[in-house]
Amino acid sequence: MTVKVLYYFISYASVAFIIALALTPLMRPLSFRLGAVDKGTGRRVHTGTVPRLGGGAIFLAFMLPVVFSLTRGQWDLFHDRMVGILVASALVFCIGVYDDLKVATVNNKLIAEVLVAVIIYLWGIRITVLSNPLGPAIQLGWWGLPVTVLWIVIVTNAVNLIDGLDGLAAGTGILISLALLAVSGDTHMQLVYVVLAGSLAGFLVYNFPPASIFMGDAGSLFTGFFLGAISIISSHKATAMATIMIPVIAFSFPLMDMAYAVLRRYYRGVPLGEADREHIHHKLLEKGLSKKKVLFLLYFINGGLLLAVLILVRRQLNVDFLGLILIVVVAVLGLRLFGYIEFQPFLRDTLRNYEIGRKRKYFNYIIKRFRRNAKKCGSLDELKPHLSELMREYNFRKVNIFFYPAHLADPLYSYISDSGHEPEKPLFLSFPVVGGNGYTGSVNISKETDDDYFLCTAELVRAVSEEVGRFL
Repeated sequence: MTVKVLYYFISYASVAFIIALALTPLMRPLSFRLGAVDKGTGRRVHTGTVPRLGGGAIFLAFMLPVVFSLTRGQWDLFHDRMVGILVASALVFCIGVYDDLKVATVNNKLIAEVLVAVIIYLWGIRITVLSNPLGPAIQLGWWGLPVTVLWIVIVTNAVNLIDGLDGLAAGTGILISLALLAVSGDTHMQLVYVVLAGSLAGFLVYNFPPASIFMGDAGSLFTGFFLGAISIISSHKATAMATIMIPVIAFSFPLMDMAYAVLRRYYRGVPLGEADREHIHHKLLEKGLSKKKVLFLLYFINGGLLLAVLILVRRQLNVDFLGLILIVVVAVLGLRLFGYIEFQPFLRDTLRNYEIGRKRKYFNYIIKRFRRNAKKCGSLDELKPHLSELMREYNFRKVNIFFYPAHLADPLYSYISDSGHEPEKPLFLSFPVVGGNGYTGSVNISKETDDDYFLCTAELVRAVSEEVGRFL
């Protein structure tokens, strides 16, 4: 790097830093005026009301120097692609601003992000080859479209998800920018990373714990989207080995946090966009660490991962299959050390949920089978064997069906399991039978509480009530 290039880098980074430093305080009153504030409730780790339009300062502090550089014609071969990334990033910034002001749904944000990522692909910024640790690089062909879109959307939301602790997203963005700057061999790309790092650093002055302003979705989505898109161009300038591995390792911290968040929510059956207090910074705070200690610890971890990126590139080391497994194992063990992943409860609950899911499918099947057989019956007597078969499948101990209003009379249908004994811990279920004239009878069921899963209850009640009701 020549002295002239270094001068340009320092100058542009300083300008971006000063612009962000000057504009960020102006975003506070604007946030309060527009109602774009975060209140310290729910999953939030802060107290009080904090404005969240700091992303506007980051965006302007980055765009002004970069656009100025573009107008001076300093970009040569990368001019067109950089314009495409800037236009798309501006659109994502607008999506973030709308979310900060109006709170967009997760699905709507994802659809918008996908559409903008498609624009990036059509502009010629695309992943065309993937590193293959087991052999030659993989040429993607038309698969480049979904891979490119998926990569950009994942990185965008990964940065967005770690923006839950003062200074974490901004500091991580700076570290990633500097790492990609170091591995990029093109001066134009390096200048972009320098400007982004400078704008994030100017904002970080106000976002460092205790934060007086947040970047909001406008800032985190813009930062993540831009880094995800620009990393595609940078990776093309690296060695063949590094075409995708370098960005993956560089973004590994936010990607791991996002991946575990998605798995955690999917496993629990909650919406993927539902926020919780179980990100890695939440776990560390629960251990009694202060915000600053958690922040510096995560900076240190992320810095170590980015140092690995630099070593891989500088020494042109190949990451083979065993190396990838080692990286994953070390990452998982590290997360376990911090209490982020609990192996035994996770495995136990996973196996239990698998068994419940398997049984639920089976009970759905036998209820549908009962309905098919019931449709062929012409009387209650013909239906009774199929009722008994259904009760055996559910492992009920005793079942009685009474005709209204003679509840004290003998039941129309009675079933007692082969075991014959009364449940030690009985679970009772009673529901009406509804026929053509309304309420016509009732079904009383008892079973052992701990005997088996009592699944598909609503489907069972509806099936028995409707099929028996046809004959009452």
